[in-house]
Amino acid sequence: MQGSVDTYLQMPRRRYFSALELHAVGVGTVAAIVLLIGYGFAFEPMQTVIPGFPPMRPGTAFAFMLLSLSLLASLRPSRRAKLLSSALAFAAVGWVVNLVISNWGAEEGGDAMGGPIQASLAALMLGGVAILLINHAPRVRLLIAGMALLAATPALYRVLGLLFFWGAPPQKDSLLSSMAIHTAVLIVWFMGVCIILHPALGIGATIQQASLRGRLLRRALPFIVLVPVLAAVSGLVLAMDARSSLDFLFALNATIGAALGAGFVLWLSQLVATWQLEANERSARLSRVNEALEQYASSAAHDLKAPARHVLLYGELLEEAIDRNDLVNAQKYARAIRESAHEMPKIIDGMLEFSTSAYTRIKPADVFLSELVQGAAGQLVAEIEKAEGKIVLLHEIRMRCDAALMTTVLQNLIANSIANRRRDRPLLIRIDGVAEDARWMVSVEDNGAGFDPAFAAVAFNPLARGSKRTGEVKGIGLATCRTIVQAHGGEIRIDIGMTRGARVEFTLPRQDTKGG
Repeated sequence: MQGSVDTYLQMPRRRYFSALELHAVGVGTVAAIVLLIGYGFAFEPMQTVIPGFPPMRPGTAFAFMLLSLSLLASLRPSRRAKLLSSALAFAAVGWVVNLVISNWGAEEGGDAMGGPIQASLAALMLGGVAILLINHAPRVRLLIAGMALLAATPALYRVLGLLFFWGAPPQKDSLLSSMAIHTAVLIVWFMGVCIILHPALGIGATIQQASLRGRLLRRALPFIVLVPVLAAVSGLVLAMDARSSLDFLFALNATIGAALGAGFVLWLSQLVATWQLEANERSARLSRVNEALEQYASSAAHDLKAPARHVLLYGELLEEAIDRNDLVNAQKYARAIRESAHEMPKIIDGMLEFSTSAYTRIKPADVFLSELVQGAAGQLVAEIEKAEGKIVLLHEIRMRCDAALMTTVLQNLIANSIANRRRDRPLLIRIDGVAEDARWMVSVEDNGAGFDPAFAAVAFNPLARGSKRTGEVKGIGLATCRTIVQAHGGEIRIDIGMTRGARVEFTLPRQDTKGG
């Protein structure tokens, strides 16, 4: 059993590792294909990908293969794997340094060992150093992430520049002019995924978490990287078309960057505001749940004491009657015990209904009031027939609510009317619905005993025990109604001015519905 639990706990980590390993293998595979097929078999399309574009050089492909293997080893938890990863990363850095020295001795525009030049060299070196830091100093994760972004951002600019200009940028001697498009893609891929999301840094876990921070990072990070790059590319394109000076290019680029940045901040603020509303709603819902649970615990202790005391008392009397061979009283006490025990499940069911109503998720839908009344009355057919009752719906409305929960509200109100009817007249329950400007109002009115005004003030407390003018009323059903109505954003109250019966009204916020 312990083994299966350990396996379950390790599942998310294994999935994350395998996904990252696939990315590292993908980078290394592309580099291997370029090196083996492009140069081993002299298949030129593998070198350039798109005719006329700069080729990926064999030194670049070999360095990517070393970095890919180094990253794969760094994902293993063993010390031996860490040492192997560091050795491969150090070899990659050494290889890049050797290429730099060789290129210095080569003629202008050449590369003595077929190695990368200019920006590609810097990106590859940063990748190797980042892996060394991951293995031996993962606490400096911000530095490692900064190095990865420093390498990935120019490469991303290169990819967008190639797409905009379909070839090299206008300045042939720029630092990025020699970077092949698949080199740039591999740099962005390797740095943006394999390095930044490495589990040793914890950045990926933070981004993937379900908290508000994780959601914000998932939305914001792509824009943080893309906004300045898009601003630079857009400014360059517009400046070329206008054939303006470098001053104009700077001003235009700054304007575009500021506009994109302002738009990003505005979008981010709207996103946070939306999430804040969600958080406030969940906080209010949690408060209702906590209140309901506290009341549930108090009500459970309070309500179950009385029947429990009755059972104990009549149990002792039953024993005494049996000792005296008093069968008449023994049967009476046994019936009293059975009645008390029969009352317990009703109390428990009512408290469970009240407690669950607080945290049930609202599923709103457009529904007619008549459908809710029919559903509620259908659960009380036997009781209504026994009371010779009649339910009349005065006006029809269509409102948006959770049909199941609102049926429970009407069922509880109808059940209260049945339990507290007058014995000298047939029961009549009148239900009415009114669609106002900002809300729906539903009322349930009966010709029964009516509420005692003193009890009406506390009727929605689950611990309340009071009476109508005849009969007894318990607060569990009304407390459940209040919890459900409040979860919909509405209010419920007792009309204390009603003297010939009882009247309970509740309102719900009105939303746009068809035929409302």
